[in-house]
Amino acid sequence: MKRLLALPIILSCCLSFGFAQGIRGTVKLTGKATIVATGHSVLLTWNASQGAMSYSVYRGTIHDGPYVKIASGILTTNYIDIQVTHNLTLYYVTTAVNGNTESSYSNETVAVIP
Repeated sequence: MKRLLALPIILSCCLSFGFAQGIRGTVKLTGKATIVATGHSVLLTWNASQGAMSYSVYRGTIHDGPYVKIASGILTTNYIDIQVTHNLTLYYVTTAVNGNTESSYSNETVAVIP
């Protein structure tokens, strides 16, 4: 039987931004890190941003970056990062995208994977 260990790590951050192409609003990440005995994952969710056609998610291992883009073209307001291992502290930021225009990074949020 597999054991499920859910860690309620609240991931929250927000950043207001605006562009001439109409990307305006707040990108806010909220969610939980969930650890399964057979693997690890981090669930990120955020509020929709006005004018965003899609979103990109970036991850780093150091506070304030640098970050590496791990996903782009996300059409929903959530993402599950399954490329994580134990004993890591991961830092996430997200961006809103409209055509060729990408917002600046949201504020950073952190997930600690035991």
